[in-house]
This record gives sequence, structure tokens and C-alpha cells, in this order.
Amino acid sequence: MAPKKVLKVGLDSAAPFPMHSDYNSERFEGFEVDLLAAITADLDYEIEYEVSLWQNILEKLFKGELDIICSAVTVTPSRRHILEFSDPYLHFRLCAVIPADSSLNSVDDFRNKTIGVRIATEAEKHVHTKFPANNMVHAETNKELYRKLQAGKIDMLIDDSPIAGGFLQNNPKLKIGMFMPDTDSHYAIAMKKGDVELTKQFNAALSRLKDNGVYTEIHDKWFSKVEF
Repeated sequence: MAPKKVLKVGLDSAAPFPMHSDYNSERFEGFEVDLLAAITADLDYEIEYEVSLWQNILEKLFKGELDIICSAVTVTPSRRHILEFSDPYLHFRLCAVIPADSSLNSVDDFRNKTIGVRIATEAEKHVHTKFPANNMVHAETNKELYRKLQAGKIDMLIDDSPIAGGFLQNNPKLKIGMFMPDTDSHYAIAMKKGDVELTKQFNAALSRLKDNGVYTEIHDKWFSKVEF
């Protein structure tokens, strides 16, 4: 029997749970972990993960040292110029996370607030564009960002709604204050520009998983209590 083809997969070391946890933790798990396992089983691939900072895994993908990135990658028009994307597998919005005893009624309430964002994310771009006058505090990882909010070093943070939901499940002192207007987005698997054949294979597998109910099972396992 021929050996399975190895698929080299890039993971962000700043683990965006519940998409995936820290690869080096006792339990490596998450929505993307289960989904990718189902896709690669369908396609008869073996997974080999490589963990690094987002900028590093992106560079490795460009060089062909990785086959895909499956790590909460937001599909954007600018990224489509430099990457191939699978069909989307999760819809989400950006949201503002605040202390549980605070409130937000509209974006007008952002005035004079200190906003936290993770470096090199779409949330960071959004805050730069929509709230250029606000004081911004940057963090390298999701955990650091939420710690800053809990410690009162920032008034709020902007994050992807599934990741915010993951953090808030175990943190009653924080809540989603509001979803950001006009920020509907999708996650998809990123591949090297021009890798059209692999993209077609993944899209076909993803379609089969949606048809046979496996995708719904995985989705409900991780997001039954999370609002997007």
C-alpha cells in the first residue's frame, strides 16, 4: 500500500481557541482541528503541523515550505491577490469585548476609549480605519489581549466573534458589548497562489462533509453556545 501524502499545515502560535488550542498543550483540539482531520481523512492525506508566528507561517507558505494554513485565516480582497483560498467554512463578525459591568449602545460610545487589538489582524486594521483618533494598545497574543482588559489597562478590545466567544465561556467578568457594523467575514483555508488543484480537492471534500452531516456535527460541537 502506498504511503499517504503528507500535508504540511501552518498554525499560528498565538492559538485562536476555539478554532484551535495551543499545539504544544496537553490537549490539542478545536473546530479547525476536527474539520481538518475530517477533510484530510476524506482525501487520504496525513497531517504534519508546523507552529510559528503568523508572519512566519505566511512566509513559509509563499516559499512552498507549507502546503496550507488552517488557523483562523480571514478571507480579504487583498489576501486573495497573494493566496488561494478554499471555500469558506465559518462566517463571523468582529465584536467589541468589554467588562461585564460596562455597556455599549453604539459606536459613538467608543469616543475617548482605549481599544486593544492583536497585532497584524483584521481587527487591528478595522480600528485603525474606523477609530483613528482613539488610543490603541497592541498585543502579540489573544491571551495577552484579554489579560489587559481584565487588568483595566484597556477599556475594550476588538476581536473575531468566535475567538471572543471561546474566551468568554470561561470568563464571566467580560462580555460582548456589541458586534461591529459591516464586518461580516469568513474563515477559509489558505494555500499558495496558483495551487488550484489542491484548492479544488479541499472544496470537494468540504462539500461532501456538508452533504453527509459531518460538518454540522463538528460545528455544533464547538459553537452550539457561541453567538456570531
